[in-house]
Amino acid sequence: MKVKKAFNIEGSEEAMMVAEVADALSHPLRVALVHYVSKKNRVRNDVCNKDLVEHFPYSQSSLSQHVKKLREANIFQVEYVDKFSFYSVNKKTLKEFRNALSAF
Repeated sequence: MKVKKAFNIEGSEEAMMVAEVADALSHPLRVALVHYVSKKNRVRNDVCNKDLVEHFPYSQSSLSQHVKKLREANIFQVEYVDKFSFYSVNKKTLKEFRNALSAF
């Protein structure tokens, strides 16, 4: 999420991070993607685009747009191996988000 005008609020950096992550998680499919990838990462399974296409009833292009939004919010990390992209959940971002929310 990009803000056109700078504004001064207490903890504005933190507020911007909360807004960006909340925006990325505002779509049910993106929440499901985070849940799926997180679940797979817990058992040490890599998740690539092919896995997402097989698991979710959406086109590859639609899934890519949602993954892009999650990557931009730093919720997903991506590792490129040859022509494949492997996704993992950035636990640090989600922890910072949770801590920032609890501070409100």
